[in-house]
Amino acid sequence: MSQERYRRDGVLKVMRLRLNRLRPLNKTSDSLAVDAREEMREWFETALGHALGQLTSESVSRLVPPGYYRTGFQAGSACVDLLQRAEHSVFEAPPGRNRPLGDPKLAVKCSPEQLPFGARSIDLLVLPFVLDFSADPHGVLREAYSILAPEGCLVICGFNRWSLWGLRRSIEIGIRRPPWSGRFLSIHQVQDWTTLLGLELISAESLFYRPPIGQAGLLERLNFLEAAGDRWWPLFSGAYVIVVKKRAFGQSSVLEPVPGTRRRSQKPLVSALPRQAAKGRLKVVRE
Repeated sequence: MSQERYRRDGVLKVMRLRLNRLRPLNKTSDSLAVDAREEMREWFETALGHALGQLTSESVSRLVPPGYYRTGFQAGSACVDLLQRAEHSVFEAPPGRNRPLGDPKLAVKCSPEQLPFGARSIDLLVLPFVLDFSADPHGVLREAYSILAPEGCLVICGFNRWSLWGLRRSIEIGIRRPPWSGRFLSIHQVQDWTTLLGLELISAESLFYRPPIGQAGLLERLNFLEAAGDRWWPLFSGAYVIVVKKRAFGQSSVLEPVPGTRRRSQKPLVSALPRQAAKGRLKVVRE
């Protein structure tokens, strides 16, 4: 009986050793987030990532209000430069490097949860698809708020879970790789967090209505879906861009209209969706 038990225990021990070899090493949430950001940099070099990056860059250029932004910082991927309006641009350096690959711009090694800047020192802060891969997205926003200067702008780019992108994420089989390993936070949740911090919505836009496919030629042929989606199914875009501002203490949040321009909706993006969708638009821009 004892010999049989000994053999059984030995077999179980061998099975555990084999399983441990197949099982990935346990990593902390910080190291997993670093890996995800690095893989996102590589993904932006693909046809699908390049297409999303191009649309994101165009959207940020439209939505960030004109003004003087002395210092800008972009966390996450630096494959797409979203700091065109900043006089001095700083990027997050990829792990193992001192600057973005192939780019001479200034970069710092850091994590979005712990940024190496003083309080109220950054005028334009961009988080391109960073919250989706953070273990503490609300903490990232709190950190962003602390370093954002009064009247500074925070740009948040994220994936929309209620879209073909979200559907592909939910049916992805096996080990998920970025971007499909992301949280795909809802627009409503991100807006709630920024409102709790006292940040004011300035502008917002939905983008990328094509399916998440990797063939560059097919993506190009389906480019007509961008205009169609913006008009007919704006709720189901693959991604979104939100721009919020940190108001100076005691300053009125009512913006005076610029001469020659028309004031657009000042409602939060989520509450404005049904009305904007009925008009065939999904853009909230405060001017």
